[in-house]
Amino acid sequence: MQDVDEKLERLRMKKAETLLKHQEMPENVIEIHSSEEFNNLLKKYPDKIIIIDFWAVWCGPCMFFAPIFKKLHGEFRSDFIFVKVNVDENNAIAMKYGISGIPTTLFIKNDEVVNQVVGAMNYEGLKKVLEKLKQLNS
Repeated sequence: MQDVDEKLERLRMKKAETLLKHQEMPENVIEIHSSEEFNNLLKKYPDKIIIIDFWAVWCGPCMFFAPIFKKLHGEFRSDFIFVKVNVDENNAIAMKYGISGIPTTLFIKNDEVVNQVVGAMNYEGLKKVLEKLKQLNS
């Protein structure tokens, strides 16, 4: 009987670990409005790659890139957290990461930058980056 209890407990632990790994992913692209929101997001998803689009309303290439970012979110939202940071509203976050040109896309995991793309990347190019990161992340 004790052997059965041990097997059940191992199964419960394995299920709990699986649930933690597959925690609820956001349905939408997250728009950050403060440093506090940003820091909370980093704490909530330490083991996930967070993809951040640094942009501004007045930036033409940012407007070109926005629908590409949204489309990739639709395809990869179960793998990555997609975030938009308006540099005019959140200058402190942009300064923290040394963002000097926009759009800039940062890829952060465990509060460390694992990749960076400066400029508006096309759909196919960024999709290849995401597929490589997905393989490394699994």
